[in-house]
Amino acid sequence: MIEFKKVSKSYKNNVVLKDISFKIETGKFTVLIGESGCGKTTLLKMINKLIIPTKGEIFIDGKNIKDIDDIKLRREMGYVIQQTGLFPHLTVRENITIIPKILKVDESKIAEDTSKMMNMIGLDDSILERYPSELSGGQGQRIGIARAFINDPDIILMDEPFSALDPMSRVALQDELLKLQEKLHKTIVFVTHDMDEAIKLADKIAIFDNGELVQYDVPENILKHPANDFVKNFVGKKRIWTSPKYIKACDIMIDKPVTCAPNYTVFYCLNKMKMMKVDSLMVVDDDKNFLGVLYAESVTEKEALKSKASDYMLKDIPVVKKDDSIIELAKLVTEGKLLNIPVLDDKNHLCGLITRSSLITALSQQFLEEE
Repeated sequence: MIEFKKVSKSYKNNVVLKDISFKIETGKFTVLIGESGCGKTTLLKMINKLIIPTKGEIFIDGKNIKDIDDIKLRREMGYVIQQTGLFPHLTVRENITIIPKILKVDESKIAEDTSKMMNMIGLDDSILERYPSELSGGQGQRIGIARAFINDPDIILMDEPFSALDPMSRVALQDELLKLQEKLHKTIVFVTHDMDEAIKLADKIAIFDNGELVQYDVPENILKHPANDFVKNFVGKKRIWTSPKYIKACDIMIDKPVTCAPNYTVFYCLNKMKMMKVDSLMVVDDDKNFLGVLYAESVTEKEALKSKASDYMLKDIPVVKKDDSIIELAKLVTEGKLLNIPVLDDKNHLCGLITRSSLITALSQQFLEEE
């Protein structure tokens, strides 16, 4: 864990960071984001002591970094910057292996780890003897990532590593980085000014404005509950629609669907449908456990009116969980040609209802906001 305690940084009368306090969790991908000059890169460089705070303290796993030797601290961290930072006079192999060699790691292990890293970043070993000038921008940035990861550090610092790349290379490297993180679970601190990149990569996002930390939360909460007008404008009103996986069933469901008990008569249920202006009832027991759906169209015989709802309800009904995304809902509604979908919690309790009309209303909201 990396912890900042009341960290500030000033250059004469210019205050870059003001009383920053927060914790970066071990094994999580944390993104620092904000406008140019907001202090995000300064904060990143404080972690490996390239910049020293004017006030405050930084701890790694409970140990104050002031008490850790600068060189030792940096060698135990990976560091990737925008322009790769590769040494132009060294080959790709020499660039990747520079830290393991300084640490006197066994040559056979270095060779094995180098080959493994090349495989993980999707490059062939044949380019190991090339020089950085012979690489494309995307290849160079991949090598920079390999160099940062090869020594198996617990912490990786990345300062806008993809900002100079073309869009296709950028997306490809983002995907590669996510795959690496899924396998290795490193503590990654990543600086960017691109909100789409932050949402795609981050477990948590720290948003800075004029040297202050204004919101630190998971992407979903930042998209749905911006802390202030700056965050709202920085994120963008319709940003949630570029990441529909964060729009959940619980966000758009009718939270009080009309229900009935399984022992209610069909006659009573039909009257309730008429009064409530619905064409179906969710059948639940006394503990709100979902049992099925009674549709008005399922009751066609007059003799059925005295029967119980449980006799005519449909049990094999597709359901969704509260945290299922709008993407899954739209697919279910389209493929199943469903009119409504019950929403259940983890205990199988009915907690809401998605109707075709409520889903369409939610999807159209992006266009209403634009207008």
